[in-house]
Amino acid sequence: MRPEFRFPRLTVVLMSIIFAGVILAMRDADRIQVKYGGGDWSIWPSLPWFLGIAFLVACALAVVVVAVLFALRRAGAHRLESLETGAGRQ
Repeated sequence: MRPEFRFPRLTVVLMSIIFAGVILAMRDADRIQVKYGGGDWSIWPSLPWFLGIAFLVACALAVVVVAVLFALRRAGAHRLESLETGAGRQ
């Protein structure tokens, strides 16, 4: 395997900029909500719960996908079983 990235490094920078834009938009939305209505309710107290639940759902989905790949014998560990090493090629 080669140690290069499979996607351009600029992608990480652009994703970080987009993430910062989303966070800033959420901050502005919260400020507008407080100024123009909605009472004392804010999204910020519920945000950590939402992010935590979203993270747990993503982890559960990843576990299911890996389990299906192992059941179908398509995971990377199963591909290594059929790999010929330098000694086996002779």
